[in-house]
Amino acid sequence: MSHYKKAFGETEAASFRGQRSRSFLELFPKAYRACLDNPWPLLLFVLGAVVRTVYLGSLPAGLNQDEASIGYDAYAIMHYGIDRNGVRLPVHLISWGSGQNALYAYLSMPFIFLFGLTPLSVRALSLVMGLLGMIFFYLSMKQLFPSRAAGSFAMFFIAINPWHIMMSRWALESNLYPTLILIAFFCLLKSFQASKWSYGFTFIMAISLYAYGTAYFFVPVFAICAAILLLYSKVLKFRTLVWNAALFVLLALPVLLFIVINHYGFQEIGTKLFTIPKLTMPRVEQISSVFGGQLLQTASGNFGAFIRLMRSGSDGLPWNSIAPYGYAYPIALPFAALGLIVLIYGLYQRGRDGLKYLAVLLWLGTAVLMAFITAVNINRINIIFYPLVLLVAAAVFWLYRKLKPVGILSAAAFAVMFAFFTNTYFRDFPGDIGPAFYDSLGEAIQYASEATGGRVYVTDKVNMPYIFVLFYEKINPHDFLDSVKYSNPGEAFQEVASFGRYSFGAPGLEPGQTAYVYGNNEALPAVAGGHTITRFTNYSVLIYNNTEGMAASDVEGVQAEIPNGGFEEGTSSWSFSEGAGVAGNNPYAGAQHAYLDLNTGGSITQTFTARTGIYRLTAMVSAGGTGGRIGIRVNGSLRAEAELTAGDEYHPVVLPDAALKQGEQAEIYITGGDGWINIDEVRLER
Repeated sequence: MSHYKKAFGETEAASFRGQRSRSFLELFPKAYRACLDNPWPLLLFVLGAVVRTVYLGSLPAGLNQDEASIGYDAYAIMHYGIDRNGVRLPVHLISWGSGQNALYAYLSMPFIFLFGLTPLSVRALSLVMGLLGMIFFYLSMKQLFPSRAAGSFAMFFIAINPWHIMMSRWALESNLYPTLILIAFFCLLKSFQASKWSYGFTFIMAISLYAYGTAYFFVPVFAICAAILLLYSKVLKFRTLVWNAALFVLLALPVLLFIVINHYGFQEIGTKLFTIPKLTMPRVEQISSVFGGQLLQTASGNFGAFIRLMRSGSDGLPWNSIAPYGYAYPIALPFAALGLIVLIYGLYQRGRDGLKYLAVLLWLGTAVLMAFITAVNINRINIIFYPLVLLVAAAVFWLYRKLKPVGILSAAAFAVMFAFFTNTYFRDFPGDIGPAFYDSLGEAIQYASEATGGRVYVTDKVNMPYIFVLFYEKINPHDFLDSVKYSNPGEAFQEVASFGRYSFGAPGLEPGQTAYVYGNNEALPAVAGGHTITRFTNYSVLIYNNTEGMAASDVEGVQAEIPNGGFEEGTSSWSFSEGAGVAGNNPYAGAQHAYLDLNTGGSITQTFTARTGIYRLTAMVSAGGTGGRIGIRVNGSLRAEAELTAGDEYHPVVLPDAALKQGEQAEIYITGGDGWINIDEVRLER
């Protein structure tokens, strides 16, 4: 009998697995048929994906300090097991001192592992979440309104939404939060059909606590409301509720301990799996007044700011919205109001069958409640925008059903504004956002770090400039911790005065070669000795030399690298091939010059041992033809080259700057062309 039961059980399990496999495989032809039947959602998704993807690594140009922070800490934890504050596997990043949510860092690690630490790899997670947001917005709308047209309108409005487009294109940790709640919301809607979906809702809601600080209020309030709603609908049994509660508490426990530790000033907790850190000052208490004990005093001001944001569409931050398009275009609010009426009326008509509509209203209501206790900007109140866009889509869908031409014209009006928005975003926005995102600062830091082995100063006109050095130079966090000096240790935003060979602020006066990275709109500092300036889009690098107390042989920026650059000592220090030599019939200066005969394929070379720095080669040239070349190469690898332009009179030829490193054997070469060449006063400046 037991053998029979075992065999029967195995047969039943195999049958179930087979059904599950067939169901999974059937999804593909089903999805294909759905696309053929109604291609609009797919086409609109592709449109939205293109707008969110194109130029992702360079628009916004540069990098925001919060992007650099979350990216570097992800890199440090992945490679060294600690963040830049020395915390092992933190559940919350200390970051500047006042904290930064850690979930974005952990989820971005696969992209950083695959593509290295770059702006694109850090932003890739925001893009992925943006694409998932479009899909789950469409699926949620289909749950609420099981209609082809409803799904098409949902995909249309989320694909063209300005807030969603801009959110998907940069790496702020709070950008994870609304899409996680949206996915949880979809699981909640599915829970009305099968209670097993409630576990997905609980899991994602608990995980979202690690995404952004405002979740500490929103998540428990909305989760309790959702549980009551599911119990009322009689689809959720008490036993299932208990298991969900246990799952939530288990996943949320580290966050709860984190709040307790930082509110009461307890010491951090370290385990083998993670660390619950103590911050210098918890920023959530600044963002959300419910933690600061000032709820009544600030609620009115917070809600007033929220109303102004809803009406104007902007919070004044250039990375969050573009005037006049705002978070959802200027005409969105009347449609949202209509959509709210549609949902309330649908709930009234359907009663218990319309509880899914009530779930939307609970999300919206909890988000509005957040506005009373939060110092509002678009990032901090981002939880409201998915339900708001859903109301707009519901309103236009209702108009389409009742007055089809009006619904189509409404969608067309939004489409026109989307066209204007994309034109502004890709044409005008790059120039506006570049300075705010410190465009070209990374290039300048990398250039300065390579150009000199000495001290590198970075302007303190940048918000937290040290994080950009950590990011672009990929500094070992142990090296950073061993040498970092803070100018205000223990504050909410700790500012780094120096670490390693990097300092932040005006350049010092110590002897030797020094680099200074400064903004193009800043005054050039007064420096002694020779110097070079290399300009980038918004920043420049000054390489200069303080010669006081230095031997002449150590002074940089003077013409001391090439012996016999004027050929006054004949062929000394130079190598001449056949058809090349030294003469005195037509010098530019002095008594002698070098020459290359016509079409002999001759060359003149000199080798020198480089020191780390940026080299600029110049020469005075007269030539009877074209094709001649002068350049610098290392082991056959070209570093800089210029053509010896034709002209009977001597004229200067200046090569592009060449970066050389300590000990490299560099060769200066001059080659002939299709005419005679005279050359004099060859100078190399470092």
